Formats: sequence, structure tokens, C-alpha cells
Amino acid sequence: MDHIAELSELENELGQLLLTEQECAGVYYLVAQRDDEAIATEYYAVTDTPIISQEAREYGKKHSIFWLFSKAEDAGGWRIIDYELGRYRVQNHLNQACSLHEIALNAAEFHPEYFGTYPVPFSSPRGYTTRYWILENGIYWVETDQCEEFLTVCYPVWSTELSGLAMQVGEQLEHDKTHGIHQTLGYIFFSSSVSCIPIHELMQTRTKWDGAVIDKRALMNVIWRRMPEYAVLANRWEQTGQNSILSVILPQLEFEQERVIQNDHMITMFPDAGEDYQLFKKAGAAAQSTQNPSTE
Repeated sequence: MDHIAELSELENELGQLLLTEQECAGVYYLVAQRDDEAIATEYYAVTDTPIISQEAREYGKKHSIFWLFSKAEDAGGWRIIDYELGRYRVQNHLNQACSLHEIALNAAEFHPEYFGTYPVPFSSPRGYTTRYWILENGIYWVETDQCEEFLTVCYPVWSTELSGLAMQVGEQLEHDKTHGIHQTLGYIFFSSSVSCIPIHELMQTRTKWDGAVIDKRALMNVIWRRMPEYAVLANRWEQTGQNSILSVILPQLEFEQERVIQNDHMITMFPDAGEDYQLFKKAGAAAQSTQNPSTE
């Protein structure tokens, strides 16, 4: 069934429809832009088609005969629509740009209630996991049977949030080295001696960690003692004002951006704070036994 008339009525809600494409029966990809917005927004518009489950539709916002999913909202459910569309294509032997594994992996960060949480790595570069702590879904601190400890970061997080400087001190499993980690979508491991670097970078978008998961002041003391070169480089980067993704995106869109220096992102020293930054270990409820860690 064609829904051209009903789709045109969405302009009252979404703005001018710049692009309308049918993904499959009852599922449409839209690009719309309001007069007062500089950037267009992508949407899925879904009818009560059996291709998309009721569970998935409930993440959308009902408007007329459609459930709308804005791609501007990280947890707005559109990644679930991506997955169910992909599943439909695989089941019907249609072309699929990304594997279902990759789609689900990227979506699990925002919808663990649908996809499940990221599995804790079963093994590390030095030993099998014997114990772990959860910092966040996909970010774990593991202890191994060789008495080594690692910060482990899942692919969707490290591939988008960690700098090249941080990645230089990370380690991979042999399987990921052999087959290519961008194919296997594997974890990156940071030994306890260098984990202060990725934790510092992850905290830029996880301010709630400070005082609950990580003692930020103690963490910065550790960075200065163990990795002073990184502290100097990171502070220089902050001082240029190029401290966010907007500093990359806005110039490409020909928007001017005033340089912003965020002093709370500077790595400074706190003599009274010590160096014990791992608050997550002190919260006993966060410690988990590894009865069934993932073998992947």
C-alpha cells in the first residue's frame, strides 16, 4: 500500500520533506527540514507493517498512521528499526550494506534492554577473565588468571571516542590482529598501568562518573606521574579550543565557531587527592563474578 498522501501530511510535523524513500512495505526513510533549522533531520516513518515488531514500534512517536523515529535522538529507537530492516533483508536474501552483527553491536550501547548488554571479554591479551567490574555497558575492568588487570572498551565506544594517542597504548587479541579489528569489531584492552589515559577521555562525555565510578582528581595525578607527555599534549589540545566534535563538523558546514577552552578538561595536579582513582572497586555491589563470560 502506498502512503504518499499520508506522508505529505507529515510536513506539518517535520517541516519540508526533502527526500522520501521506501525501505520496504510500510517503512519509509525521510529527510525533513524546518524553516528555522539550519540542518535537515533524518527519520524513519513506520506503519503497522508486520516487518517491524510492535516492540520496536513502541520506541517511536505516534503521528497519524505512522510511528516516527528521529535519527537526531541517540536513544530514539531508530537503530532498532535499522536492525529489524536488516533482519528482513537477510531473511529475504536482499542486499544488506552492514552485517546484522555490526548493526546490533552499535545499537546495544543505546538499547541494552532490546539487544542485551555487551558481553564481558572471556579472554585478554594475558590470560582468561576471572573477575570483572562494570563501569558502564561495554566498558569493563577485568582481572585475569595471570593476575593482570585491564580496562576493556567495546568497539562502538573506542572507535568513536578514543583518540589516536589513547589507541597507541591499547592492546588487541591475536584473533583481532589476524583478521582485522574493524572486521571482528573486537575490544581494545588497556593494562592497568596505562588505563588512566582512556578513562580520562571517556570521562569527557561521562561526567557522572566523577565521584561515583572514578575519582577524577586522583586520576589526573596518576596521568601526570605515569604519562606526563600525554598530559602536556592533551592540555595543549584543550588550549587550542579544538576540544569537541563540533570543532570538526561546524567548519565543514561553513559555520563559524568561537574558540572555547574548557578549563575543567585540563589535566591538573591535586596534591591532596592521592592516586587511588578506582572508586568502582570500592563499590562492592559493582563487582561481578564471571560464571558465564562471553567467548567472543
